[in-house]
Amino acid sequence: MPDPDFQHIRVSMVRDVAVVEVRTKELYGMQPAQELGTELAMVTAQEWARGLLVNCRRLGFLSSSGFAVLFKLVTRAKAEGREVKFCAMEPGVRLGAEIVGLDKIAEIHENEGSALLAFAQA
Repeated sequence: MPDPDFQHIRVSMVRDVAVVEVRTKELYGMQPAQELGTELAMVTAQEWARGLLVNCRRLGFLSSSGFAVLFKLVTRAKAEGREVKFCAMEPGVRLGAEIVGLDKIAEIHENEGSALLAFAQA
């Protein structure tokens, strides 16, 4: 896949897992969340990615619209038989993820290495 010019993410591959690093530091409001959702959908539409790891290490704030995008991502990926994991969430973002129940539908790991190991063991 050619490397599209994404605004909010950077994508790399580790074996058959697409590692998506969220580059935006703060996602406030509907428009940036929709943009992120569009970019994530482009990645999940690719057949070469068995799994998707979303690295949130740079993300310091995520609005409710942003969490809705992540829920939609997990739901869509599961419907297509793909797995999504998250990693490296800042404490405030992790707390928000737990409050809205994101951790109930997808694994959240401390770091990229442990998440990739979980993919390898699956």
